[in-house]
Order: sequence, then structure tokens, then C-alpha cells
Amino acid sequence: MAGEIIYSFQPGPAQLFPEVRHWTEVALKEGLLSRYHRDPFWRTIFEQAQIAIARYLRLPKEWLVAFASSATEVWQMLVDATAGYSTLHLIQGSFGERWFHLQRALSPQAQSLWLSLDMPWESYRSALSAFPQAEYVAVVHVETSIGALLSHFRDIRSAFPESIIAVDATSSIGGLSLPWDLVDIAFASVQKCLGLPPGLAVLAVSSRILDRFSFSSRRRFNDLAYVLECARRHEPPHTPALLNIFLLSRVFADREPPTEELLWQRARWIEEEMQKRGFMSLLPPSWRSPTVLTFQWQSSAQGSLLRSKAQEKGLYLGWGYGSYRDTTFRIANFPAIPDSAYELLLEVLSERGFQ
Repeated sequence: MAGEIIYSFQPGPAQLFPEVRHWTEVALKEGLLSRYHRDPFWRTIFEQAQIAIARYLRLPKEWLVAFASSATEVWQMLVDATAGYSTLHLIQGSFGERWFHLQRALSPQAQSLWLSLDMPWESYRSALSAFPQAEYVAVVHVETSIGALLSHFRDIRSAFPESIIAVDATSSIGGLSLPWDLVDIAFASVQKCLGLPPGLAVLAVSSRILDRFSFSSRRRFNDLAYVLECARRHEPPHTPALLNIFLLSRVFADREPPTEELLWQRARWIEEEMQKRGFMSLLPPSWRSPTVLTFQWQSSAQGSLLRSKAQEKGLYLGWGYGSYRDTTFRIANFPAIPDSAYELLLEVLSERGFQ
């Protein structure tokens, strides 16, 4: 059996908030997970979860919160719902590309704008005007594969004032704030900045566009209009991840949102300390996210040795992703991870033979 993990720096599934253990034990002790998911009790918990996460994310009151099994499922729900739209995907990495390929499979007219991270965002601002017909714009806030941050929502909204702007905020919701007045849809799996076990995604939808998705064809069990219709009634469309909904209702009932500036400060400190130890950031500063930090190995042998050494001490490093799997490693900077965890990691990185 694998050794105990004390702190995980993997950007999903990630470190859990400490309260997860307590509330999981409560759910098991009280038999909550054996109740019918349409029991009035669970309608109450569902509504409490909606209220708790809306407060934590500082959502405007008129926004609706729904749940899905994963961010990937939300991609598919949105792809199905916007099949007849003229769509544009802004892509800065592997997950944005996967979302676009799903869209393109159903909507051959879908277009994409690839963002080269060697160039500043200003190089692309004028390029947005080349897609005046776009009715739906898909954006990944933090590209988890490499930690690339795309936060220029004012520019995007200015270019597409009437379009639906959907944001995959999987590696940012719960850590970074979103300008709710500039976007229409945001969603995230809970196993990253929200510090819960995998198996659930939060989907937030603005009242501005709710009427556009009011007709349900019911061709699929997760038809977006039907999911939103059920959310208005505080019900799931199918048997959901009950434990995670319960955890949302309890872990975030009174938790104060993280101070975003503290995450930025910690990210800058980690980057400075890593650089001192010879580990260079993959991305230029203007594209770096504070929630997923990606560094380059000096060699694959070094990576294997360091990963093994860190795990011996209960520290689980994040793997590189896709074409960067063997040449980089990722460090999650999520609210559930305490400062002391990074201090322990830096101690390992300072040991002889790793610099």
C-alpha cells in the first residue's frame, strides 16, 4: 500500500479542508447517505449547499447555483445547449483544447483563438474583433495543465457585449474572484480550490441568460435546461454525490472566503524560493496563475528522485500534464494547504543533491 500523504500539492484531486473528516463522520453516523435523495431532508440540504457556496463565492443574489458530476460534464451540457450558436473558444492549454474539440464535434462552425504564452495578452486584444459573430465565448480562467491565467474579462466583454461568456473556473473558484458582472456562466469541480473530494461540480448561471436555457428537450439526462429547472426546486436531476452536497452545505456554511492577495503573496514567495533552488517557472510572469504553479525539472532523473524523496516524507508533488508530464511538476497553491506544508516541501528541495 502507498505511503501516507500528509500534504498533497497535486492540483486536483487536492488537499482537503480539515473539516471534511468531521462532517463525513457525521454523515455516516447519522445515516444521511442512505436516505432517498428526493427526501425533504435532502431538498433542505441541497438548498443549504446552494446558499453556502453562493455566499462563499460572493455570487449576486439573482444567480442560480446547480450541481453536476464534474466540470467535464458541464462542458458537455454547454456544448449540447449551444450547438446552434456561433461559438468561440479562447485556448491557452490542454483543457481548453479538449473543451473546444467537444464543441467542434457537435458544432463544426465552432472557432478557436489559440493564445501563445510567449506573447502578452495585449497582442490578442485586437484579434477578438475578428470574431464579431460569436454568440457564445468559452474561456478557461486557469489552465490547470500548465497554470496559465486568463483574467482579461473586461476586454472580452468589451469585444462581445451581448454574447454569453462561459468560464471554466475549475482551478480558480474558491481561490480567485471572478468579475460576476462580466461573465454569464462559471463552473468548477470541487476537488481543487474548494478542498472537497472529487465527484461534484458547482455550476453558477446568471439571471441574464437563464431564459435562454428554459426549454428542455430531455434528450439527455443532464440536459442543461432540465438541470437548471431542478436547481430552482432545490432538487438534483438524478442521484447525485450526496456526500459532497452535504459537505458543501457544512464546510462553507460559515467559512470566510480566502483573501486573494494572500494567495498571490504566497505564490510569489514560492516562486522566489523555487528559483533559489534552481527550479524555473514554465511560464512568463504575465501568464502565471497564483493557484497552479508549474516548474521545470532540471532532468527527468532529478524529477523521479525528488518525487520519491518528497513522498517518503508524506508530501505528494503534482505531476506535469500532457506533453509536459515528464519535464515539469505542478504545485497547487490552494486555500486548504497551510503555509507549513510549503515550508516542509522547500526543506526537501533544499537537501543535497536536488539543487
